[in-house]
Parts: sequence; C-alpha cells; structure tokens
Amino acid sequence: MPLPVIATPTATVSASSSLERLDCFRVARDFARIAQRLPIANQVLRDQFRRASLSVLTNTAEGAGRVAKADKRRCYAIARGEACESAALLDLIDDAPKEIGHLLSRVIAMLTKLVR
Repeated sequence: MPLPVIATPTATVSASSSLERLDCFRVARDFARIAQRLPIANQVLRDQFRRASLSVLTNTAEGAGRVAKADKRRCYAIARGEACESAALLDLIDDAPKEIGHLLSRVIAMLTKLVR
C-alpha cells in the first residue's frame, strides 16, 4: 500500500527560490528549455542531447540542495561533465541557434568555478 503524500508548499517555494538565486541554475534551465525543443533530425543524437541537457539542469539543482561542500562539488562536477557532453553533441547538430551555444558556454564556465 503506498504511503500518503503530504504536500508542504512552503518547502517547495523555499527550495525553488534558493535555486533562482543561483545564476548557474537559471542559465542551465534556459539551456535545457531550448535543448528540449530543438528540432534534431537524427533520433539518437536528439535523445542523447536532450538527456544530457536535462542532466545538466538536474545535477545543478541537486548540487544547490546539498549542504556538504564535497557533495556540492561532486554534483556540480557531474553537471559540468554533462555540459561538456552536450557541447560535443551540439557540434554535430546542424543549424543550432547560436544562443544555445552561448548559454552552454556560460553554464560550463560557471560550473567550473563551482567545482573549485
């Protein structure tokens, strides 16, 4: 039997607002939103690019939610790795808007600083 879910709107709002203060999260979110809608003909490339871009966002959010510095660094390092994977995949995508490349470069730079 499933356990009842108790909603705590205050916790959700608090976590959401703390993420909003992290510029890296906002840029990663903008990148992921564009990446999810980007028309890519090759299905394998499209799926991998979308998974990697979503992973950048979720690992950045997870890192922001961690308390211990080592945990934060680990999550940010994973997010950076996924961002680098996204950059490699982006090189294979024809006619990608320049905006997505600029966002991705910003995310990688910010995550590099967060990992240090």
